Amino acid sequence: MPSLQVIRNRSLFVKLLLSMTAIVIVTVILISSVTYTISADTSIQNSIEYNQSIMEQQRELIHKELNAIQNIASSMVMTQSYLYHKINDKLSVSSLIDLTRFLEEQQKLSPYIDSIYLVYNKLDLILTSRSDMKMSPLSSFTDRSWLTAMNEDTANRTLWLTNRPGNTIKGTLATSLMQKMPLIGPVDGAIVINLKLDLLFKEYLSHYHNKKGLTLVLGSQGEPLYSETEEAAALIGKFDQSVLSAPGSGSYVDDRRWIVTYTTSNVTGWKFVNLTKRSVLLEGLSRIKLIVAAVSVLYVTVAILLLFYISQRLYRPLKSVLTYISGGERASSETSLPAADEASFIQQAFERLRHSRETILSEKERVETLLGDNRSAIKEKYLSDLIKGRAISKQNSGQEKDAAELLGLKLDFERFALLTIELEEQSLLNDSTGNLHFHLFQYGLIEELGPEINGEIFARDDERTIIIIVAVPANQDDFPIELARKLQRNMESRYNILATIGLSRIHTGVFSAQTAYEESVEALSLKMYVGKGEIVPYTIVSSWKQDEETYFYPYELETKLLQALLQLNEEECAETISRITKEVTARRLGKANVQQLFFQLSGEIVKTLVQTGGDMTAVLGDRPFVLSDIQTLRDMEARLMEMCTQIIAHNREKRLKLNDMTLQLATEFMEKNYNNNITIETVAGHVQRSTSFLSRIFKEATGTTINDHLIHLRIKRACELLRQPKYSLEDICREIGYANVSYFSKLFKSRMGSTPGQYRLLQTVDQNPVGGLEHSE
Repeated sequence: MPSLQVIRNRSLFVKLLLSMTAIVIVTVILISSVTYTISADTSIQNSIEYNQSIMEQQRELIHKELNAIQNIASSMVMTQSYLYHKINDKLSVSSLIDLTRFLEEQQKLSPYIDSIYLVYNKLDLILTSRSDMKMSPLSSFTDRSWLTAMNEDTANRTLWLTNRPGNTIKGTLATSLMQKMPLIGPVDGAIVINLKLDLLFKEYLSHYHNKKGLTLVLGSQGEPLYSETEEAAALIGKFDQSVLSAPGSGSYVDDRRWIVTYTTSNVTGWKFVNLTKRSVLLEGLSRIKLIVAAVSVLYVTVAILLLFYISQRLYRPLKSVLTYISGGERASSETSLPAADEASFIQQAFERLRHSRETILSEKERVETLLGDNRSAIKEKYLSDLIKGRAISKQNSGQEKDAAELLGLKLDFERFALLTIELEEQSLLNDSTGNLHFHLFQYGLIEELGPEINGEIFARDDERTIIIIVAVPANQDDFPIELARKLQRNMESRYNILATIGLSRIHTGVFSAQTAYEESVEALSLKMYVGKGEIVPYTIVSSWKQDEETYFYPYELETKLLQALLQLNEEECAETISRITKEVTARRLGKANVQQLFFQLSGEIVKTLVQTGGDMTAVLGDRPFVLSDIQTLRDMEARLMEMCTQIIAHNREKRLKLNDMTLQLATEFMEKNYNNNITIETVAGHVQRSTSFLSRIFKEATGTTINDHLIHLRIKRACELLRQPKYSLEDICREIGYANVSYFSKLFKSRMGSTPGQYRLLQTVDQNPVGGLEHSE
């Protein structure tokens, strides 16, 4: 039994080999299982993330189209109110023509609009863009399934109606966008836009089609709106509806091993769902199974062989190593090896340690060199963190001295102040190389002022703001203000840059750096009142502080401004805006209040323009509410006045054109109908203007009244008829619209200086002077 004896003698070797082999096998099994599980979970998670990403992209693309259609509906509400005119409680013919053409034009704005209905409830009238029916009474209109939604009292006046019975093809379901009218007040009508939903979904949901899944769309109530296949539509009813009805986006794996990924539209409430079989995703992992199994077998085989060799090598020199380390001199002949082998091994270990130490020292030198080359950037980062309270903590007090020594900082926190310089927008900072110019400007300041001040100059992160931490000598509390004045003069004379400077109070201790910075920034916030290019010390901030919860809006002055705007009184607008600015200054409103006041006031000004039929973009430009150029009250006052001036100029031009057209229509009407006993009310009704307005513009244009002009036309015609003897006075009165001959005679004499008979006689004498003379003789 020599083999058994060998095993007993080498029990440690056998135990070591078996133990390590067991560890290897268990490790391989665990690694294989974990690898496969991770691969499967990763595949599923990647699929979910991919589906989620694609569906969100598809949803956003569809949102873009739906938002465009919703914007069309909103703009139609405003435009139809301008085109809407009634005559005798009925829609005028011109309005009917304009609105019908308008519906056709709006339908062409989107390829996904099937038709548009314009509903007037009080008129019992509906206008459509359909080619088969342009107008119909509302009570007899065939497509009425949306009428209930229009009459319902809802908080939102924009509704998405899905799966309602359509009218184009019997048995089909329609999806529509309803915009109730008007936007404020009792509902008196609506705009209904019928959508080509299948075309919209097919065009957008097919571009990113996941070949391993099915895509469908559900309505806000869970009703199916679109499905790629009938199988997807049949499956959706079998899933957990409580999960699918949840808002937002998400995914889950159901009991039948389907992976369901969904996302919800925040515009319509529709839900986009992707269904993918888990088994389909795992089919691609079969090859991974085989590879993992083959690698595991190979790894175990190689590991066992390697372990056998390593165990044998470890077993034989074990005692020699222990003897060498412990300094023993005796070892068993069966278990010992030449000491030189293990000594060489240990010596090599020490050599490796020595080599590692040299490598570490070399790396240290490289880091110090790198620190020296990037000292400026690291210094700016440290100073930026210091003023924000992130560089040091009270538990590690004293670090600032180490950092200052390492970075070469000139910081003295015994007595210091902080200056924050905000550069105004000048040409130096506005071109394509603005960042380069800014850094050159910053380094120029450091080079010029560095030797003169006991402190540091740096830029705050990537913002175009320069901060100076300066030591203040004892008994020289005015030193920061003098330094700020010197900086302003230097920047204006050399760089032509206007700068606003905020000064903190004088502080002590490094932990006050954050407070000093916040004080200088708070002082800069007063630029709104004091203007650009000023020096603002923190000592005046307390006198300007206001309760942030107090909100003020000049409603009375707003009403006066809008009245002046409608009256085209530019001087009154300027005076009112100036009073608003003075009121804001007197109340010392906060920045947020001032911005809100500007937005609200400019919005009311623009609303006045829109209500008078003006185009906001054409009159005020694309971005009338931009705040980037409005940093002070003077900027706000100038912008509001600029808006008023542009609107007044636009309305004056529009009013002149409208008045000319009104006068032309009135004059033509009077010339054709002066003999029909018409009055000023008749003329005003014809041109659809008030009598006072028509009288005023007629007087301004002609210098006479409408009644005088009518009398002038009648007397002129009477003079023409009096020259013809065949017409009697009664005939002439009837011809020019007078029933009373006596009244006509008095009126004629007052205008012409003679009676009708005298005028006829004089005209006869002028035409036949000889005959008249003979007759007199």
